[in-house]
Amino acid sequence: MCNEGKEAHPRTGRKKGASVPFGKSLRGHYPSLTYQCDPRAEEVVGRYPPPAVVVDVGSGGRRLAPHVRTLDAASISGVDVVGDVARLPFPGDTVDLVVATGLIEHLADDRPFLAESYRVLKPGGAVYIEVPFLQQYHADPIDSRRYTVPGLERLLEQSGFRPGESGFHIGPSVTMATLAAHYAALVLEGRSALSRALSASAFLGVSLLGYPLKFADRFLRKRPSAHKLAFGVYALGEKRERAAGEG
Repeated sequence: MCNEGKEAHPRTGRKKGASVPFGKSLRGHYPSLTYQCDPRAEEVVGRYPPPAVVVDVGSGGRRLAPHVRTLDAASISGVDVVGDVARLPFPGDTVDLVVATGLIEHLADDRPFLAESYRVLKPGGAVYIEVPFLQQYHADPIDSRRYTVPGLERLLEQSGFRPGESGFHIGPSVTMATLAAHYAALVLEGRSALSRALSASAFLGVSLLGYPLKFADRFLRKRPSAHKLAFGVYALGEKRERAAGEG
């Protein structure tokens, strides 16, 4: 069936009415291998209680706290503001905290978003970013980049921010379990219905085996080299205070 000309979903890029390959449609029901051994987003937002202005960019409809303003490209439930991340619809120097988790890897160019975050933040305000490191490719609708912990720090510094705390929030055990499941599915991947069924079954089987492994990150997160195999990393960047006499 041809799906040309049908409207694409604003976040997934999938055209309405497009079929989903067998197996991929079931993976949303498989046991989740994602586990945040060091969850940070809610904790960072908690440092900015009302009346602080906090904006969650690319929120996908979630709400980290009641006072957080949510922005997304799609008008979906839970989104307060529909806008372009490269042209944030806020005046300059008005926001205390910008949050962007699972966003910048899906941008064709992350620099305009960072420049806009710097513009809208008050002096002394901060941007908090989470991004994958050793996660598999996942288009939404594109998937463009990965960062290490020092790479994300450097990106913030190059964008004018003063790098703050950084680390990983999803650890090496999640990396190993998730990539193993995707690798098992790849080995049996094919065009026939049988191949697709076997591939989906392999993904499910390895996911079930790997599910308990992810909790090992509670302990491995303290190892000095754990960041080298992290699944997801984070960094906080502060907008520098203006020097005396600056406008």
